[in-house]
Amino acid sequence: MTASPPHTEIATVKSPDVLTSPVRIELIGALQTRGPSSIRELAAQMNRPADGLYHHVRLLLQAGVVRQTDERKRGRHEEAIYGLVAPRIGAAFDARSGAGRQAAVRAAQAALRMAAREFAAALDACAESGAAKMSGLRASRQKVWLTDGALSQLVRRLQKIERFLIAQNRSRRGRLYVLTTVLSPVVKRPRR
Repeated sequence: MTASPPHTEIATVKSPDVLTSPVRIELIGALQTRGPSSIRELAAQMNRPADGLYHHVRLLLQAGVVRQTDERKRGRHEEAIYGLVAPRIGAAFDARSGAGRQAAVRAAQAALRMAAREFAAALDACAESGAAKMSGLRASRQKVWLTDGALSQLVRRLQKIERFLIAQNRSRRGRLYVLTTVLSPVVKRPRR
C-alpha cells in the first residue's frame, strides 16, 4: 500500500453521528494509544469480540476518521491494518439543526459515560490493591467567570495541553491515562 499522507493535528469527521457510539470512541482511543492495528488486535486490546467491531470500523472509514494504512499476511489470509487520519478527532456540530444539537449532546454523553466508567474502574483497582489513593486519579468541576479574552486564553492553553498529550502518546511509554474535558458556557434554560 502507498505511504499515507502526513497527519494533521486534528481531523473533523464528515458525519458527527459517528462519535455518538461509545464503541467507536473506544476504537478511536485504542488507535490513538496503540497506533495502526488490525481489527483482531483492536479486539484483543479492547477485550471485545472482533465480529462486533467490523461494523464500527466501516462507519469510521466512511466518516473519514480512519483509513486503511496497510495489509499484512496472517496465516493464509491478508488482514487490513487501520490507523487514524489524525492524532485527534473532532466534529463540527451544526447548532442550528436539531439533529446537529442532538448528535453533539449524544457524543458528549458517550464520552462522559466512558470517563465515569474508567474512573470507577481506577477506584476499584485502587481499593483492590489496598492503596488509599491512586496517583493521577482526579475529578474536578469548576464554574468560573471568563471574559472573551480569558476564554481565548483558556482555549489556547487547552490546545497546548492537547499537543502535549499527542506528543506523549507517540512515545507509548509509562502508564495509560485518559483525560476528558468539557467546556461550556452556563446557559439558564427557561422553566417549563
